Formats: sequence, structure tokens, C-alpha cells
Amino acid sequence: MIIYIHGFGSSGKAFKARLLRRLYPEIPLYSPDLPQEPQQAIQFLEDFILNKCDSKQLLLIGSSLGGFFALHLHVKFHLFAVLLNPTVRPISNLESQINNRSNFDPSVSAEWQQRYLPHLAKYYHSPQEIHYERLYVYLNRDDEILNHRIAEEYFKQSNCTINLFDHGGHVFLNFPQILPGIISVYDQINS
Repeated sequence: MIIYIHGFGSSGKAFKARLLRRLYPEIPLYSPDLPQEPQQAIQFLEDFILNKCDSKQLLLIGSSLGGFFALHLHVKFHLFAVLLNPTVRPISNLESQINNRSNFDPSVSAEWQQRYLPHLAKYYHSPQEIHYERLYVYLNRDDEILNHRIAEEYFKQSNCTINLFDHGGHVFLNFPQILPGIISVYDQINS
């Protein structure tokens, strides 16, 4: 099974989740609309992992803030994970985005509150906690929201696999091109 974890201001119906469903209908995909409050979102995902799926055959795919959540779940449950332009500093990144919703899906309410930000700190993990052989990071150098260098430096400390691309932006418009590599990770887990 693949769990796709959407980012801030997005939903479970994000382009990447829809594309996964369309191109790989044989792969079970769970792509929920997450609660906006971080503690609720993490609890929701943890409960699903613990009670509804076989974690030995699970691949997490997280984008942006969803990548931060996926990294937490990766460390806590020792899961395979693919992170797409993940934030590694969600408090400072989101603080600058809360009042600028123009970059996000307008159909999704982004009614974040300042009080949510400190809750994110408890889900931070140092690079030394990463299970490098189970983590794959994809970064676009032209990410217009997050500075890819910050994530690159963070993940280099863990020795995990980092894939850098020149173009694709924050939303990862190059997702169709990297999808076969992600599916090969999924196939490796399920072989």
C-alpha cells in the first residue's frame, strides 16, 4: 500500500495522488484529506498505520508539509518513505505562508492558526534518527516556496538517497518523470 500525504493547503485529491491512481490502479493507495491541526493529522495517520495496514509493505509519499509528516512516521515506525520537496523547518516556512494563500489550492480552507506552529516542533527529528536505507528524497532546485538547499544539507547528514532536479517547482510538475523510480521502491518493498 502507498499512503500519499498532502502538503499545506492541499488535499487528498492532489494531482500526485490522482496520477498515482490513474497510472497504477493495481496499487492500493490511501490519500486522505488530513485535519489541518498538525497533532490531529499525525494522530490520524498513526492510527491508520497501526490499525489498518501492513506496515511491512507500506510506502509513504509525502509532499512539502506532508513530507515533514512522512519523515516523522518514517522515523517512528521505521517505514519506507519518499519525500517530495519536504519542509525540514515547518515552523519558519509556514509562518511566512499563513497569510499568503495564493500559492495553495483555493478549494481547500487554509485556516491555519499561529497556535498550531509550536505543535510542529515535537515532530522534528534529527538527521541521525533517519533510517537512511529506507528514505528517498526528491528536491527541485526551482522550488519557489522552500529553499532546496536547506533540505539538501539536512538530508546529506543522514546519508539517505537524495535526487536533485533543476525544474519542477514546489508542486513537483516533474512528478510523472520520477514516478517510475518511486514505483520501483514500492516494488522492492513488496517483492
